[in-house]
Amino acid sequence: MPTAAVLRVGARLRFDGRAQTVVGLSGTLVRLVDEQHRTCVIHLPHLLRAEGFEHLGERVRSSLLPAGMLHALPQEAIDEATWWERHIVEVITGMPPEEEASASPRLGYDPARRSLREREEAKVTELAAQGRQVSLKTLQRKRQRYQEQGLAGLVDWRVDAHRAAHGRVDQRVVEALGEATDEATQQSTRTTAYLRWRVEQILTERFGPGVVEVPPRATFYRLVAKVSAGRHTTGSARTRRSLANRPPGAFGTLGALQPGEVMQIDSTPLDVLVLLDDGVSARVADAPRMDRGATDGPLGAAAPAVAGARRTPGARRGPPGHRAGHDRV
Repeated sequence: MPTAAVLRVGARLRFDGRAQTVVGLSGTLVRLVDEQHRTCVIHLPHLLRAEGFEHLGERVRSSLLPAGMLHALPQEAIDEATWWERHIVEVITGMPPEEEASASPRLGYDPARRSLREREEAKVTELAAQGRQVSLKTLQRKRQRYQEQGLAGLVDWRVDAHRAAHGRVDQRVVEALGEATDEATQQSTRTTAYLRWRVEQILTERFGPGVVEVPPRATFYRLVAKVSAGRHTTGSARTRRSLANRPPGAFGTLGALQPGEVMQIDSTPLDVLVLLDDGVSARVADAPRMDRGATDGPLGAAAPAVAGARRTPGARRGPPGHRAGHDRV
């Protein structure tokens, strides 16, 4: 195994007997996807010590998305995501994905000499020089999504909903309004008239005076209501800032690609006494399990509850080894 190899997002390697691609890095965790679009997460030390591990030294040159997702996306959304991927990968690794592993990073993007924040700031400056105004916060958000989800994290999955929600309003106006709304989050409460003035200012700076026409007043007010729905942009400043600073929810969508990958487990104490093999009587708890990757029904199992066990306030009772929620195997 070559000791000088460096794992980057997009790197190709051989693990568990098949070729796989690195699509995400987070601390010592590495997210891999194989040619059948099956994913797994593994600790880097275990990966490097695994039998048969081999760094293939290739870089992915094509977009990797879960099977079937490309069919529901317009081509412009795919092109936008792949355009962002090149810049995000350069921020993370120091080099765009099309460069060979032996190439040297460009000035300002060398991870050995520049911190992640400095590389992000350099990319914001570079994009601004190319006429693409992007805030540092937006770039950081895209970088985090790419590290967690790969290319899928850069795809705007709401593109069709945007078109339906915004009607025939120029998409550049919608994007400028979104930026103006984001700017107003931590500021004092703004009026809709101010947002219209700020949108005109953004469009003039980005495309020149009179190039992009702002819709009529009534249409613009309806657009503001749709874009800022639930964000209190023109309402209470305290509520607006509280919503913006709220952490992400504790729960999300968890999918399973194969049987046995994710098992949901719960338990319910039963008012029943049973005689165990050692002659001791004990209560039992019903512990049903649901396989998210299978189509059959839940599996039930009864196990003796812990006699005399003291419960932590708020904890759920269950048999020894019980884990509420789900386990990934």
